[in-house]
Amino acid sequence: MTDWRGDAAEAGEGAAAGPPVRLAPAPALPPFPPTLSAAASTAQFGEGLAAYACRVTHAHGVRVWVVTGGALTPVAEEGRGLGLSNGELAQAALTVGALQEEGMLCALPFGCGVLEFVGAAPEGVQALLGASPLLALAVEGVQAREARRGHGRIAETVEGLVRRLGGSLNLAEVLTVTAQSAALALGFRRAFVALFSELRDSGARTGEVFTYGFAEPFSGGIGVGPVTFEALVGRGEAIRFERSRDAHTPLARGLAELNPGAAVIAPLSARGQALGLLYVDTSAPGASASEDDARLVLALAEQASLAIDNARLYGIETRKREAAEALREAGAALAGSLHLTETLERVLERAVTLFRADAAAVYERQPDGRTVNIRSALGLPSEYMLRVRAKVGVGVTGRAIAECAPVAARDLNTEHLGGSSRYTRQLLASGRYPYRGVLSLPLTTRAGVFGALTLYWEAALPLDGDDLALAAVFASQAGLAIENARLYEEELRRENEAAALLSVARVLGENQSDAALGDTARLATHALNATRGLIALTDEGGEFTRCATYNLHVPTPADLVALAAQLGRGPRALTRRHTLPVAGSALVVPLLGPLPPGSAGSAGPPLLGFLYLDDPGTDPPGEHLLLLARSIAEQIAQTLTRERLLSALAREEARYRQLAEGAHDLIVSTDDRGVMTYANPAARALLEPLTGPLDGASFLTLPTPDTRPALEGAWRAARTQPGGSRADIQVGSYRLEVRLSSVDGGRGVLTVSRDLSELQTLADEIARRGQALEAAASRTVEMRAFLTLFTQAQEEERRRISRELHDDTAQVLTATTRRVARLARDLSGEQRARADDIQQDLNAAIDGVRRFARNLRPSVLDDLGLLPALEWLASAAATPTRLEVSGPERRLSPATELTLFRLAQEALNNVDKHARAHTAAIRVLFEGALVRLAITDDGQGFTAGQAQARAEAGHLGLIGLRERVTLTGGTLDVDSRPGEGTTLTFTLPG
Repeated sequence: MTDWRGDAAEAGEGAAAGPPVRLAPAPALPPFPPTLSAAASTAQFGEGLAAYACRVTHAHGVRVWVVTGGALTPVAEEGRGLGLSNGELAQAALTVGALQEEGMLCALPFGCGVLEFVGAAPEGVQALLGASPLLALAVEGVQAREARRGHGRIAETVEGLVRRLGGSLNLAEVLTVTAQSAALALGFRRAFVALFSELRDSGARTGEVFTYGFAEPFSGGIGVGPVTFEALVGRGEAIRFERSRDAHTPLARGLAELNPGAAVIAPLSARGQALGLLYVDTSAPGASASEDDARLVLALAEQASLAIDNARLYGIETRKREAAEALREAGAALAGSLHLTETLERVLERAVTLFRADAAAVYERQPDGRTVNIRSALGLPSEYMLRVRAKVGVGVTGRAIAECAPVAARDLNTEHLGGSSRYTRQLLASGRYPYRGVLSLPLTTRAGVFGALTLYWEAALPLDGDDLALAAVFASQAGLAIENARLYEEELRRENEAAALLSVARVLGENQSDAALGDTARLATHALNATRGLIALTDEGGEFTRCATYNLHVPTPADLVALAAQLGRGPRALTRRHTLPVAGSALVVPLLGPLPPGSAGSAGPPLLGFLYLDDPGTDPPGEHLLLLARSIAEQIAQTLTRERLLSALAREEARYRQLAEGAHDLIVSTDDRGVMTYANPAARALLEPLTGPLDGASFLTLPTPDTRPALEGAWRAARTQPGGSRADIQVGSYRLEVRLSSVDGGRGVLTVSRDLSELQTLADEIARRGQALEAAASRTVEMRAFLTLFTQAQEEERRRISRELHDDTAQVLTATTRRVARLARDLSGEQRARADDIQQDLNAAIDGVRRFARNLRPSVLDDLGLLPALEWLASAAATPTRLEVSGPERRLSPATELTLFRLAQEALNNVDKHARAHTAAIRVLFEGALVRLAITDDGQGFTAGQAQARAEAGHLGLIGLRERVTLTGGTLDVDSRPGEGTTLTFTLPG
């Protein structure tokens, strides 16, 4: 593009770069036609200027552009060839403020307009360039006259609207007055104002319509199609309709129900937001709507938009104040109680009152995390409360909990959100579900969602966006209040449980007599809200030896054995069938002792006895009672096993001494001064021949002088560090690894030593081989990094060459083909035939260049993605190839798509060259975080030996495929048998 800035710009640039360049004087212009100065509109001015400029510059064609409504718009054109222009050159000339040239096109700016030429003579353009200031003044004068003609009427009408509104903030009044004022201002009979309730990218729908002059009220709102939406909202223009002119247009079909003779539609918008539309019409025969009428309605719409926006803002603020006050009262009411039952009742009452709901329920998430049950409800039928068991992620309530966001169904019968339980789905399917509008709000804490507050309406959901936002805030307050009440009750429960545990520990800690055991049974029964209880103890052989009861006769041995048969690994609820007589429900808890040392793989801890509690009622114990029963049982078992643990400790000490005596490692125990107090046989056998008797000798003096400091440092570290320390020392000809740890609270040190003489040689060899492996791995990583960079550079070079072939070579050949075609039209006979042959050769060359460019870097891969590129690749293969796709399709990263395409391309090339196949297939499978690409053919196949032989002969296709897929973190599986075809499966992350 050439930029001609004119004399002033060149003089300014010359001051910095050197002496100015002098242009040849512009030729004289013929006189301007009188139609330019007498033009009544911009369109008339453009027509006269286009004809004059085309004649002066001898151009093939001229187009006049003028800025109208903030956009550069064509107003007139003259001649031919203007299809070459798309307006970009004119926009560039207006932006730069200088003459622009591109090929046969050039654009000359003048004020708020641009003259665009096709094939103009340079001297004519230079002449008009000198007259551009005059043209700018002329077009501005025409626009000023147009504006003055409509200004007086518009100002008067707008002022009348302002007076009638009188600063009203009542939205209904503002809309009604606007419709009436618009109809009266145009002398039309009818008008309406409608605000958008649904706003999409290419259309909208209005809510309530406020009318003037219509015999019947509107119902159901008004839809706005894409074309009308683009004109009104996208460009902010008014639309004029005249039946005589627009009878067969889509707009006429859209207005058929209103049947206007003439109409004007204008957009309502404020602060960059589309509000709705203003419609004015008349049904009088032969009526028309002028540009002045459109401007008048547009001005009324602008003024009305301000009033509508003010009224809406006032209404929003009023509702916010009312909502804030309601929330404040609700928050104060909810914060007034810390009892969960009372808090739930207040939440439901406030929710029903605040949102005018017919029923409400608080759902609580169950411990399994997959189901929710109704914890408390207001207004719901009893059967509904008993039978509903919702699933997380299903239905309105389940989705609200799963998504942690409010979920609303304005009409559950039509929105098909489904039921959250089998019972609600049955009601919906049979048409007996009692509610239409449903809103579910998640109840959250910092730990996550613990339930939901769901509101029900027998009619459709009556809440708007502001009400939904208010409901979300109320749910946050309710969740906080419920969580506080739950925490309070949980804290009370924990205090009671702690008191019960302390009492049990105190009673059994003093003595373990039968009376103390009976008191323990009484405390456990009261703590677990039971009626009767017993504690049965066994000896080491599993026989029951002691039994203490509360409110219960001592059971027979057979009853104790039957109860013991119901024991599990923890607390277990018992039904009436397995309880003692008279009881309706019970629980039994095993009393388990600690695992003996070395018995981790045995059946479990030893059984000391069990705790049994029952009650006449049939309700099973809850989760909290089971947890408390476990804690009490553990406390009883811990206290009862104290003496057993002490005796077991003595036995274990003897066992450890036996282990030390039989160990091959050197085990030495010393006091805090390093004097050896114990040495196992292995230590005596190795060290005493070198140092003499070990008992009473100093352990710190055993090493040779050069390794003695290491042992002394490890000794000091072992006494200060909890994890102990280690050191390598030399004693005589033996190299020892010594591990030291402090025992008895620092009053002694235990050392375990191992002979490393042979291990050191082995370690040196392992270290040498490890260094060699690390060096080889480093070289492999470097080579793969180089291959990755090389592949990226290769793809970039392919893309560059493909782009240059497409944008340069192909374009030049195309232009040459067109020139030859024009030349052929001027020839005849043999010369024309030769020209046609040349043109055919050029077309073939263009096809070849484009095919070569696509093979280098197919644009379909960058533009449309992997699957269209594979489809193109299949269609271009020499072997008939089909594409099969399974799994949810998705776009992958550009690098992954390019790798898969290149793998498929190379594999199909191998099929075409070597497989001798009749058909082939490309199969793409999207599964989870992986994508699989399989290339299958029915060709001759090969064996592993044949593949290895071809690789040694220099055919590295399969090796290259494997290396390329490895670079991207994927895998290649090859399945081939002679005569049965081949399948290459590439698996890549993506």
